Amino acid sequence: MEGQISIHWNWIVAVDLFGAGLSAGAFIISATAYFLGKERYENITRIGAAIAPFPVIVGILCLIYDLERPELFWKLFLTFKPHSVMSLGSWFLLFFSVLSFLHFYLWLPERFDHLKLFPRIRANRFLSRFPGDNLTKVRGLVAGFGIPVSIGVGIYTGVLLGALTARPFWNNPMLPMLFLISAMMTGSASICFVGCFVKGFRGMSRENVQTNKFMIHSIDFTLMVFSIIAIFLFILGLYVSPRSSLEAVHLIMGGPFTLLFWIGVVGIGTLVPLGLEVYELIPHYIEHVEMRAHNPWISGAITSCVLIGGFTMRYIVIYAGQMTQA
Repeated sequence: MEGQISIHWNWIVAVDLFGAGLSAGAFIISATAYFLGKERYENITRIGAAIAPFPVIVGILCLIYDLERPELFWKLFLTFKPHSVMSLGSWFLLFFSVLSFLHFYLWLPERFDHLKLFPRIRANRFLSRFPGDNLTKVRGLVAGFGIPVSIGVGIYTGVLLGALTARPFWNNPMLPMLFLISAMMTGSASICFVGCFVKGFRGMSRENVQTNKFMIHSIDFTLMVFSIIAIFLFILGLYVSPRSSLEAVHLIMGGPFTLLFWIGVVGIGTLVPLGLEVYELIPHYIEHVEMRAHNPWISGAITSCVLIGGFTMRYIVIYAGQMTQA
C-alpha cells in the first residue's frame, strides 16, 4: 500500500492552513469582542487586531514557496471564477489580508501611529487615522465587513478539500465546520497567550482583568464543546459515507494516525483544555462567585494545548486525505 501512496501536499500546506485559520479566528474574536463591548473588552479587541494579519501572511508565503512556479502566484488574481473554490479562496485571502492589516492599524495605540512620522502622508485625510467618532465608525465598519470574510477564510480550505470527491477522508460535509471551529479556538488561544504572557495585566484594574478573563474563557469553553460535537460528526460522516470511506476512517480508528488523532487532537487539543476551562469557570457558574485568581500556568497550558491540537488536526487531515482514494 505504501508504494502506491503519492504525497503531493506536505507539512508546509498544514502550516498555511494553520496560519490562515489562526488569523481568521483572531479577527473573529477581536471583532466580536468589539461589538459586545467597545470599552469593556477593548484589550481582547486590541490584542486580536495585533495578531490577525501576521500568521496568514506567514502561511501564504509558505504556500507560495511550495509552488512549482512560485513567481507566477500573482496570476491567481488576474481572473475571478465564482464557481472555483480555489479562485474564491485566493480572493478571500487577499481581502482578509487587507482588512486584517487595516483592523490592526486602526487599533494601534496612539504612540505607535507610524503615519505621524510622515507629515505629508498624515495630511492626507484618507490615509490618516480618523479622530473621535469617525475612528469609532471606521473601526466598526472594518470589523463588520471583516467577520464574514474571516468566516470565509476559516471554512474555505475545508470546502476546497471537500470538493475533491476522489478523496473520501476530505469529502466530508463536517470538514469545513471542523476547520472553522478550530480556527476560532486557535485564534482565541493566541489572544489569551499574548494577553497573559506578552502584554500582561499592567494598568488593568482587578475588575477589568476578571471581565476579560471571563469573556475569553467562556468563548474557549463554548468552542471546545462544539469542537467535540464536530469531531464526533466528522467521524460519523466517514462511517456512513460510501464503502470507500471505510479505509479512510481506519486511518484514525486503528490505523497509522490513530494515536496522533486521539492523543494530539482529541486529548491534548480538546479534552485537556476543556477540563481546565471547567476548573476555571466552576466558581462563577456553580458557586456564583468571582472566577479563580489568574494562574499563568493554567492559561499557558490551555493555550499551548489548543495550538498544538489545531496544528495536529490540519497535519492529519492533509496527510490522511492523500493516503486514500475512492
